[in-house]
Amino acid sequence: MFIVEKPSYLTNNRQQWLERAVPVLSFGGVAVALLAEMFGVPLDIHYPASGCVAASIILAYLAFTRPRKDIVAISTPIYAIIFFLVPSDSTVGIMLMFLYATSLTILLVRLKRRFGSAGPNPVRLDEGPLFRYVTRTGEAMGNIRPDIAADAGRVFILFAQGEYDRAFAIAQNFLQAPEDKKNNALVTAFAIISGYCTQGRPDRTSLFQSRNFSRDAYTLLFYPAVDSTNTEQESAVALDNALLLLYAVAMAFAGEEQREQIRSFHPFAEKLAGM
Repeated sequence: MFIVEKPSYLTNNRQQWLERAVPVLSFGGVAVALLAEMFGVPLDIHYPASGCVAASIILAYLAFTRPRKDIVAISTPIYAIIFFLVPSDSTVGIMLMFLYATSLTILLVRLKRRFGSAGPNPVRLDEGPLFRYVTRTGEAMGNIRPDIAADAGRVFILFAQGEYDRAFAIAQNFLQAPEDKKNNALVTAFAIISGYCTQGRPDRTSLFQSRNFSRDAYTLLFYPAVDSTNTEQESAVALDNALLLLYAVAMAFAGEEQREQIRSFHPFAEKLAGM
């Protein structure tokens, strides 16, 4: 049974959900404490204060995943535990929770503005054969919709991770979508990868039987098309060309977030390109 994913524009971004959770959890605890006090409900203040602790842990995680580490944000769980969980003579008040929640939100904004997006250190792609290929592909193909380019990037990433069933599902969704596909080379690239990933695993028999790039698409390929009686060699080159074409399309036309994800798989693209 194949895993069918939602279209790219409907895919939830875990990073955004975690960022939203910081003010929601911290100020949510403040709101619970205020309501309990207003209605006279006996409630240990340490329970709603756990929202600030959870928000601190999430903020620390977000800071840790940045290429540049924000030590202040990473250390917030320590202060949260000292303020709200460690028994002390001082009384944990709603005002302290509010000030702490405000501080976490300010640190979150600071993290996003000064420390960049999450993920590994971005790979520079400003020279070499792959850069020239991406540039050439972008100029030759003119304009590809960002959602289609994002799907190209997702298939490339999933294939690199060995998630062949999911790569197959996205490729099939593209091939079966009721829309005008003017770019025959891109359709062929999805079809080649779909054939290779049949039944969620590498299948060279299906790859040999799948379609190949037509002559009018040769200018978009990284490797010159192999025209020989060696079917295995021809199919292997076609697969490499299909993957590299999806990589180039994603890098040239997808949104910044998708390109950032693709950059972390740049070594896989280099391997395909023989670098």
